[in-house]
Amino acid sequence: MRAFAEWLYGTAPSVAIHSTLWLIRLLQATHLLTAGVAVGSGVMIALRAVGWQRADEPFETVWKRFAPWLAGSLAVMAATGIAQTLGDPVREFTATSYWVKLALLSGCITATLLLVRAARRAPATADFSPAAKVVALALIVSWLALPGLGRMIGYDLAIWGELSLRE
Repeated sequence: MRAFAEWLYGTAPSVAIHSTLWLIRLLQATHLLTAGVAVGSGVMIALRAVGWQRADEPFETVWKRFAPWLAGSLAVMAATGIAQTLGDPVREFTATSYWVKLALLSGCITATLLLVRAARRAPATADFSPAAKVVALALIVSWLALPGLGRMIGYDLAIWGELSLRE
C-alpha cells in the first residue's frame, strides 16, 4: 500500500493539490464543516429512533428533514476527502485512523439506512424495537466518534503505537 501511495503522491493531480497551500486549507475547512453537518444530521436521525428527540413527530418526518442535509454533506465530504487523500496519499493510507474512520463511516451510513428501512416496514404509529434502539444508540456514539478519528490521522503513530500502519 505504501508503494502505491508514494507513486500516487508523484502524479500530476497529487502534485497540483499538495503544492497549492490555499487549496489544502480550503479542502480541510470544507471537509470539517460538512462533517459537522453530517454528524449532526446522523445524530438527530438516530436520536429520533431512540425516542429522545421529536418523539411527537413520526420518524419519516424527521428523516425527510435531515436526509437531504446528510446526503449533501456526505457528497461534499466524499469529494473533499478524496481530494485530501490524493493530495497526501502516504499520510492517509498509512494511518490506522484513516481506515478505521472509513469503516466506521460505512457502518454509520448502513445502520442509518437500516433504521429508515425498519421504520418504513413498521406501522406509522409504531415505536422502534428495543434492538433498533440499541443500534441507534451505537449509531449516535459512532457518528460522534468520526470527527475525532479524522483528527487522529495526523497523530496516528502516537495514538495507535504498534497498531499504526506508519513506520
